[in-house]
Amino acid sequence: MRLVVRLSNMYRRVLAVALGCIGPGAAYGATGFLARLLYRLLEPVRTRAESQCRAALGKRMDDCDIAVLAEHAFVHRVWNLTDLMLADRFLHPGTFHRYGGQIPEPFRGVLLDAQHRRHPVILVTAYYGPFDLLPLFLGYNGVRAAVAYRPHRNPGFDAYRLRIRARSGCELVPVERAAGRFAQVLAEGGTVALVADHHAERRGLPVTFLGLPTTAMRSVALLAQHYSASVGVAGIRRVGNAFRFEIVVSGILHQHEWASAADPAARITDFYLRALEQIILADPVQYLWTHARWGEEAAQQLADSDGAPSRHATPR
Repeated sequence: MRLVVRLSNMYRRVLAVALGCIGPGAAYGATGFLARLLYRLLEPVRTRAESQCRAALGKRMDDCDIAVLAEHAFVHRVWNLTDLMLADRFLHPGTFHRYGGQIPEPFRGVLLDAQHRRHPVILVTAYYGPFDLLPLFLGYNGVRAAVAYRPHRNPGFDAYRLRIRARSGCELVPVERAAGRFAQVLAEGGTVALVADHHAERRGLPVTFLGLPTTAMRSVALLAQHYSASVGVAGIRRVGNAFRFEIVVSGILHQHEWASAADPAARITDFYLRALEQIILADPVQYLWTHARWGEEAAQQLADSDGAPSRHATPR
């Protein structure tokens, strides 16, 4: 196992150098080609992606378009690694704005003002687009946040990814320590950020997401209520295949807006879920459809009931 890890780390270093040398366009082209080949070989992955995509978007898209979208979404998932490797070379304090890394106004001003006043803020995002780069862009925009992340099982790759994501000043907090650290940051009037499109297996709040029933984690609402925090929802998407991005903000819910609700927790949760839906539906090809968003049991049921064998999509 140690040999496998060492070889994978060596391969990652060589790949990072190669992608940086050939440039973004060729890098995305090469990794996209490999991703499509891999997708067509992995039938369980293809079945899950298409079945979840069809269940959520079937009323909005033709069936043949679902297959194309699911494949291209897998390519975008692989491109997350490409983004990271290119970011190591191209994204710096003096260059990030060239690649679309500015947080749009007035949201950037709201975040910086809250930071100045020591008003707690919870930023919520989804497994959408190059989400790994959000901490990097937050820091370069002057927003210092504690960001929850799930450590990779390969310590070498985890250290590499952590170095890039944290170099603009954000604090990356492992998920197992996030609850305690987030409480400290919010109590001090700081900003925290997390991916919140998870299915809560236990003690979740019954909701719908993209039209399908699920349970949402209560932590966002509980933290907001306890620390009187504002809740903002944002995502990042790729623009073309030339290492350009767009940070999209679908709203911010201030404390006085949720405090007067009959059920503040339900109000906060519904707000951020609907805001995430808005981001995803604007360009669903960048959502991670292989992620069991509605739970593993639901993902398996959707795959089992999907009917005909998965079709190969035509690349676009």
